[in-house]
Amino acid sequence: MNRREALKVAGVAAVLAAVGSEAKMLEEHMNRIEMSPKDSAKMDKGELKHSPLVTLKEKDANGYTLVEITVGQGGIIHPSTPDHWIDFIELYADDKLVGKNILEPEISRGAASFAVKLDNVKTLKAKAGCNLHGIWTTTLSV
Repeated sequence: MNRREALKVAGVAAVLAAVGSEAKMLEEHMNRIEMSPKDSAKMDKGELKHSPLVTLKEKDANGYTLVEITVGQGGIIHPSTPDHWIDFIELYADDKLVGKNILEPEISRGAASFAVKLDNVKTLKAKAGCNLHGIWTTTLSV
């Protein structure tokens, strides 16, 4: 086997190992149940802690609006510890995925921002995945 073939084989093996370890982590440590508050007008502390807060900033000269997402509302910020963290944040514009951030425990906090063209967009939806408490969604009319 020449060097190029060896590198290809090594690269494929590394990808498979990474996919396998990520799948194992998801299987063992991730709650992927879609969650929602019992009453969105009167959320308890746990619901506030997991619900994405979506903030729209001003549109720039090129037509992009900065959309900031922080996981936690009402002054309650979601933790980022080895055992409890936000592992992803997604943003949808009219049900089309327009951005996704993958977050790591301890070194990343449950926050993300995306610059998006919102012309003719009617709704934004932010999803945040807590490894223990499932996937939480906030929908905002634009």
